[in-house]
Amino acid sequence: MRQGKVVKAAQGLLAAILVAGIAFGSPGEAVRAAEAQPAAAPTGTTALTSAPPIELFGIFNPNHLYLENGVSSITASAGKVTVQATTVASQTVDSIGVIFYVQKWNGSSWENVGAGSTTGKNNDSVYYNSFSKSVTAGYYYRARTVHWVIHNGAYEEGEVITSSILGI
Repeated sequence: MRQGKVVKAAQGLLAAILVAGIAFGSPGEAVRAAEAQPAAAPTGTTALTSAPPIELFGIFNPNHLYLENGVSSITASAGKVTVQATTVASQTVDSIGVIFYVQKWNGSSWENVGAGSTTGKNNDSVYYNSFSKSVTAGYYYRARTVHWVIHNGAYEEGEVITSSILGI
């Protein structure tokens, strides 16, 4: 029985990696990308601040009963950023989803750009969605995603921080 759940979760996670294009480790690990670099500035776009520090990570409690993992990524296009995120549960849960936050580097710290946006669905084990936000060219942006499940009255969550990108 557990093997079937593991296979289903692995398939969901593999699909999430293919869709999102980036994964941040297994449950319970804090993953840091010490050698990663901020994305190169597109031709014609000048950064208005210094580049932010590299702070990629994902935190998922290995003692969660239902929440397995989450992945997210961020991309930039003219005047907006788009965040893609996938939440994976170990089984079908009552509710599953993600809260999207877009953050802007002001030259010394990260600030939320507007309020978070919560999305989700009921009675599933994998949830994928994307969120777009208008941004100002020349500033660095990243996403903070909070992946969550609710099952049998229990609420579990984990968090992912993406790499930073320069708004174009």
